[in-house]
Amino acid sequence: EAAIASYQTALRLDPNFANAHNNLGLALQDQGKLEAAIAEVNIAIHLEPTNSLFRENLEIIRNQKKGFWGSLFS
Repeated sequence: EAAIASYQTALRLDPNFANAHNNLGLALQDQGKLEAAIAEVNIAIHLEPTNSLFRENLEIIRNQKKGFWGSLFS
């Protein structure tokens, strides 16, 4: 919760801070809030389209959302 609050504060100060969007997405993922996590990482990718780490994180979260079998057969 503290990390989420910190990233949200950072984003209020700078809504274009791609790393904060990515990290907020990861924190939300840890809480099982996968839709919100995907949305935040997508914002990070929109802000920095060439960042491969953000794209990898998005893929990991999407696979987690699909579950074990969904990630094997997607």
